[in-house]
Amino acid sequence: MPPADGSSPEEFVTLVAGATLCISAPDGGIRPDSLEGVYHRDVRLVSALALTVDGSAPPLAAASREGADRSHRVQTLATDAHQSPTALLRCRREVGVDVTESYTVEVYAGALEGVELRLDLASDFADLLVRNHALVAPPPADYARDDGLRADGERFGVAIAALGPAPRVEDGALVWTVDAAPGRPWSAGVRFSPRDRGERVETDGGQALRSPLRVIAVAEPWRASVTSALADLDGLRIDAPDLGLSYLGAGAPWYMALFGRDTLLTGWSSLIAGTGLALDVLEALARYQGRGHDARTLEQPGKILHELRTGGSGVFELESGRAYYGTVDASPLFVMLLAEVARFGGDPRRVAALLPAARAAVAWCVDFGDLDGDGYVEYAADPKGLTNQGWKDSGDAMVHADGSLAPAPIAPAEVQGYLHGAYLALAQLEERLGDAARAPALRQRAAALRTAFARDFWLPEHDLIAMALDADKRPLAVANSNMAHCLWTGLVEGGTAGAVAARLGAGDLTASWGLRTLGSREVAYNPLGYHLGSIWPHDTAIAAAGLARVGDRAGALRLSEGLLAAAAHFDGRLPELFGGIDAADLPFPVPYPVACSPQAWSAAAPLLLLRTALGLDPDVGAGVVRLDPFLPEGVELHVAGIPLGGGALELRARGRHAEVLAAPPGLRVELA
Repeated sequence: MPPADGSSPEEFVTLVAGATLCISAPDGGIRPDSLEGVYHRDVRLVSALALTVDGSAPPLAAASREGADRSHRVQTLATDAHQSPTALLRCRREVGVDVTESYTVEVYAGALEGVELRLDLASDFADLLVRNHALVAPPPADYARDDGLRADGERFGVAIAALGPAPRVEDGALVWTVDAAPGRPWSAGVRFSPRDRGERVETDGGQALRSPLRVIAVAEPWRASVTSALADLDGLRIDAPDLGLSYLGAGAPWYMALFGRDTLLTGWSSLIAGTGLALDVLEALARYQGRGHDARTLEQPGKILHELRTGGSGVFELESGRAYYGTVDASPLFVMLLAEVARFGGDPRRVAALLPAARAAVAWCVDFGDLDGDGYVEYAADPKGLTNQGWKDSGDAMVHADGSLAPAPIAPAEVQGYLHGAYLALAQLEERLGDAARAPALRQRAAALRTAFARDFWLPEHDLIAMALDADKRPLAVANSNMAHCLWTGLVEGGTAGAVAARLGAGDLTASWGLRTLGSREVAYNPLGYHLGSIWPHDTAIAAAGLARVGDRAGALRLSEGLLAAAAHFDGRLPELFGGIDAADLPFPVPYPVACSPQAWSAAAPLLLLRTALGLDPDVGAGVVRLDPFLPEGVELHVAGIPLGGGALELRARGRHAEVLAAPPGLRVELA
């Protein structure tokens, strides 16, 4: 549901640094009747911010975002008879532990004397609830009048300090008197500092990614998108010291919480930038891995959680700090990611320590995830939580060809792909780090799943993999993006894989900007439906990787180029999702109202596209890294700082060729 004031995402500037984020209008203002605000741990600390000069809002001349956590804007304070600006207000906002804003008035002709700059503020301490819930907006807080302003909610509060010349405090506002002339600028500022139980928050960001990865020459869409990806992934890392937990927030503003599926796919997509983020994700999720049985939270032994809120908001009527386990894909994805981290040369001790958690996750898939003993992982609807528990988890996502909703239990196609990947991943982990005698049985399970899946999900009359099987084992015979995940995990092979790749490339699924979640000829299709025809960057990036895996490089390039073009329209920052409307109908991607931006797996999507384009396939344990690039004609990529084991890979790729400029010690680079 769009914000109450009808604002669309492009009208917001979102800055994030860990658990603190700031959402504002381009002019820096915060309106209390919108989702705008300064938030910490899901609580809105500042619900209104309005800057006026002599009673009027100065016109915005320019505004830009820098990375994930900084923005700049310029506002006009005075003009001459020709409407040329003669005085400007320059503002810089930065989000870190605190939110800091600085103001500088520059005068180029005449003078500003006795001008009043006023900053009206309010706090409502509303909980930032999950999407589709309205923000509560009680009256502004009653600020204390002392040398700083302070407002306190039930747990979280905010201290507001003026920087530079002291303002007067007036009805919850800071008021400065500005005197400036040519060569004599005026400066001031304000700092918003979160308080937790009355104490200053010393840190709100987790350990930074600090990846050495760089696209350092040519190919501007790649450079911009990779730079944005690394900045946003840094910004989304959260530290919750009260829980002794560091994790990756899934997305701002709605999902600044620990999510299983989202962060696991983000960890996979970001491996070209290093294994640190993925290992942090795995360790955080292993800490909350299911141990007992809880019908309310859906916890079961070995199960990986869906969502954990750690701030002022709970989820599904569960209090903050209590995990909800309503997902069936996080457990197999956990195992897949751990094995891939090992292949990228992640810390062997940390990987080995997580092997018991991987075993438990596979055991959950077999013992609890398979509800009826048919070898597939299914989910039943949760009346107090999520109806659908795959990645397409909106209530209307699982549809038949006639548009009717599929009854649960439901076995999604992509979850079976992850299960197949988990069996093979654990087999490899056992062979290298654990008990090699366990591996054959796991590989046999993977083979049996491939055979059964081809029988039950493949619909040759439609050239489709069914999106899922419903409670009656009826296939959902609709054109869908889920089947691309089955290519990515290797569940579909041979001629069937080729047919699926061709079907994914048809115009009803592949649009100008990426892959639609549901084909445009389906009864339920809606290009701006959450999972009914929209484009999700992470889904498109996985599809590109899947197409490349089965040899459809033209299809992979088409999706990659479309997604990079979309990123350019979004200032380099891909949102959670956007409309599936084709460029033939509109020459720009249409934003989805209230989409998260930045969002973790969307931020990481360009990193997976880069890995796919380079054909990067490392196996540090085997002492080899393989490169098989494929780039469009005339495109060259110079990529440095790809962390592998104890070193870094640097290369230059053009078309189907690669030149290795630096290789990690002890690794043999094989060029296709």
